[in-house]
Amino acid sequence: MANNQVFLRQATGLVRSLNWADALVMSLAVTGPTYLSYTLQINFVGGVDPGASILNPSLIGLLFMIPLCVMYYLFTVRIPRSGGDYVWVSRTLNPGIGFIGGWAMWVAFLALLGGVAVIFSSTVVPVFFASLGYSWNIPSWVSLAHNISSNTDVVFALALFDLGCGVLITSLGSKFYSWTMIILAAVIGVGTLVSLAYLATTSNATFISDFANYGGVATSYQGIITAAQANGWTYAPIALGATLVAVPFGVLQWNGFNYSSYAGGEVRNVKKGMLWGIVMALVIDAVANLLGMYWGVNMIGYQFNQAALALSASGHWPFAVGPWLSFFEPMVIHNSVALFIVQLGWLLAFVWWMGSLLFIASRYVFAFSFDRMLPTAFADISARLRFPLKATALSILIGAIFIYLSTFTTFIGTFLNSTAIFCVVWVLVSITAIVLPWRRKDIAAAMPGAKWPVPLISIVGFASMIAMGATAYWAFTTPAIGPSTALSDVILGTIFVLGAIIFVVRYVYLKGRGMDLMKAAAEIPPE
Repeated sequence: MANNQVFLRQATGLVRSLNWADALVMSLAVTGPTYLSYTLQINFVGGVDPGASILNPSLIGLLFMIPLCVMYYLFTVRIPRSGGDYVWVSRTLNPGIGFIGGWAMWVAFLALLGGVAVIFSSTVVPVFFASLGYSWNIPSWVSLAHNISSNTDVVFALALFDLGCGVLITSLGSKFYSWTMIILAAVIGVGTLVSLAYLATTSNATFISDFANYGGVATSYQGIITAAQANGWTYAPIALGATLVAVPFGVLQWNGFNYSSYAGGEVRNVKKGMLWGIVMALVIDAVANLLGMYWGVNMIGYQFNQAALALSASGHWPFAVGPWLSFFEPMVIHNSVALFIVQLGWLLAFVWWMGSLLFIASRYVFAFSFDRMLPTAFADISARLRFPLKATALSILIGAIFIYLSTFTTFIGTFLNSTAIFCVVWVLVSITAIVLPWRRKDIAAAMPGAKWPVPLISIVGFASMIAMGATAYWAFTTPAIGPSTALSDVILGTIFVLGAIIFVVRYVYLKGRGMDLMKAAAEIPPE
């Protein structure tokens, strides 16, 4: 073997071109302190779990995420490498376990990417045109919204367009990536602040008044509730049991606040960068989303939200698009400039999200390949752009396949339990944190709280393991969240087994060429 050293080369080839603002924006783009995020949460919880509080599952989920937040911050500052948790687990527990978990997480990222792109095309774009069409009396835009959401080929094409935007953002180098993501953050942030201002200052009585005959549609607030009852809906008041079942939705709402850790090897002044990229990302996200959900539900009314979702599910909803907060709020915004700013932020949020997801997914592939877990070609770095374009291309290809599956089949929503994958990997990282002071004393000794009787990293690891283990239990046992069926469990197992097979094949192949892949467990990759 021409090159039988542990790593592909003595330096990764990546450069520390990102600052604290880039790290912050990278995490915010996925976790989403935006108009989009609290709108989706109100619909998902209200639609899937009637009787669940909209706000309380998110509050509980936030508490679950705090130990994970501290744990990821400590790990990233101490081991700032591309691949994040894959590197930590593989160097502390076992390289095979690290790769299998990282592989499954990469698959879950790309499944999320596929779902995100299809929500963009089937919901976000139609709501954008419908809300402006009704508000500005442009019937052709209302018809366009209906035609988009009802035409699968158009939905697929727009989903690929969203993916293409992500490709553009992530394929032209660090400067282009940085400026594009920050500009998108500014536009989306302004739209979100305007949205929050209207939600905070609009009463339910005002919404009821503005809802009546909106856009020329002969309906009323009470008429929606009556119609839902006529179609079999019965109001489910808030109950503790339903609220607890919705906790995994609350956990997943904050998923993404830690994603800048996967690019830790490219962030300058990592201690400051990750304070913003992980800790402050969660704080900012919590403030925006909790306020948005609280004020949003107060404006439209809990009972009305439940009735509207039920009426839409029955096929009797009178508007061209479904009952989303992002469709309701334009009813109370009578300033055209403010309305356009708010809805533009709604439209661009998924483009922003796509740019971050592709960046992160490519760094996972890069880290695998740099360790030789995958073919080393995927660790190539563009000499001009200093980006891993081949790793990005692989993520784009698999992402496009997931977009196809999300558009034309029910595979993703019915059979792929991405929630369980996230939780299983987070449990693995938590176990890594618990045992780190004993298995890798050289790493743990420099961490804050290392000299405590029980080191800080072990304490937060244990707390995170309990929280993520509970969430994983819900994901495996609650069909509406998981999904949790025999077939979905088989598919979930297949993803992990496939990762194990890839690792074994690479191990045998490299062993025959004079290299022991297990040596990766003894060394931290170079920067």
